[in-house]
Amino acid sequence: MTTYTNPYTGQTISPSQVAYQSLTISTSTTLNWPINGTTSSNVAANIVEVTATASGLNLLMPPATQVSVGQAIIVRNIGNSGQYAFNVTDNSGTVIVNIPISSSGSNSNTYYIYLTNNSTINGTWSSVAMGIGTSSATAGTLAGNGLKAVNNTLNENTPVRNIAGAYTLLNSDRANLFSWYGGVGTVTLPDPNIVGAGWFVAIKNNGTGILTVTAVGSGYSNLIDPSNPGGGSPGGSSTVQIQIANSSIFTTDGTYWYTYALAQTNVFNYTQLIIPVTSLTSPYQMSAAFAKSVIQEFTGTLSANLLVLLPQTVQIYSLRNLTSGSYTLTFGVSNTAGSAALGTTVTIPSNQTLIVISDGTDLYNANSAAVAGITSLQLSNGSAGAPTLTFADATTGYYSTGSGNLNISISGTSVGSISSAGLLLTVGIQSGTF
Repeated sequence: MTTYTNPYTGQTISPSQVAYQSLTISTSTTLNWPINGTTSSNVAANIVEVTATASGLNLLMPPATQVSVGQAIIVRNIGNSGQYAFNVTDNSGTVIVNIPISSSGSNSNTYYIYLTNNSTINGTWSSVAMGIGTSSATAGTLAGNGLKAVNNTLNENTPVRNIAGAYTLLNSDRANLFSWYGGVGTVTLPDPNIVGAGWFVAIKNNGTGILTVTAVGSGYSNLIDPSNPGGGSPGGSSTVQIQIANSSIFTTDGTYWYTYALAQTNVFNYTQLIIPVTSLTSPYQMSAAFAKSVIQEFTGTLSANLLVLLPQTVQIYSLRNLTSGSYTLTFGVSNTAGSAALGTTVTIPSNQTLIVISDGTDLYNANSAAVAGITSLQLSNGSAGAPTLTFADATTGYYSTGSGNLNISISGTSVGSISSAGLLLTVGIQSGTF
């Protein structure tokens, strides 16, 4: 039988330093120095490998007054998925170091813990990271812009910031996503010479108007997407417009700006929108989502003149008036308050279709052309209330009641016609003068 009693003195022999200890802990556990000859299995061995089966557990060091300074142990967390990090603390529970589990499950996180002052039971302890399987032990201090410490690892991070007014991007804005929710506005990029190569930012236009992104660096650093970056004349533009609901990422090589993932949703994707006018009141503010539809049809019966306000964005529209009634359907670009047209408007007669262009302020009839350039022009018959050929007053002009008839309408009322039979004026001759 093995004993630890000195046969000469009858005293208990102090055991030699325990080289290795494996612990599975489910509650906070206090270690004991081997020199105390304790029968406890929780020995502060040279190497202690620990598996924690619950969260928030502490592994408490023995009293510091029982050993000399320089006493040290190596503590490893050999837990993996399903197990937990734990704290190594002094004898009263003050944390010396937190040891997380390994994210890979194959490499453990290991710390060398040593005593530097033994004048109190708690003592003063220091630690050195060794054999760290991942950077998780210091992930929180390593995480900068675009990175975030999640458990034991560094992960990509894209903070979202909402802006509605003019904003100049800063060096500290690296890797942020800026969500624009204002009307027409400007975001200014920083100088590439200051932020350096690799700096990037994402910008999304969730607002109601065009967002212009501007580069203002010195020299050629004010160029975005240069056509010849290695040449003496690199080309490119100093601004990029981000349309409503679109986005882009801007990055720099330290000299120029480059875009990627620049969304242009309306280049090839044309959708049709049908809007009944029965329940609409004037002015009607069209939403940005509706305005993404290039082809728009308005149906139903107008009970009053209707002004449709489109968002402040560059767009081409095919607008078709299929309404009935004696009232007008007019389109314009919305002012900031959404209460009136910002610039030039376009009125579309009933049963007519126009291709119109918005520059963010005015609407233009894309079908206009110089008279000398038109060799043949065919119009629909129209009616007295909605003449086919009109002037500024959309109800005054010419229409046709059928083949061989040219009719005249004044303010929506037929006043005469011309046919092979002659001129007929239903309103008579004013003051007896022909």
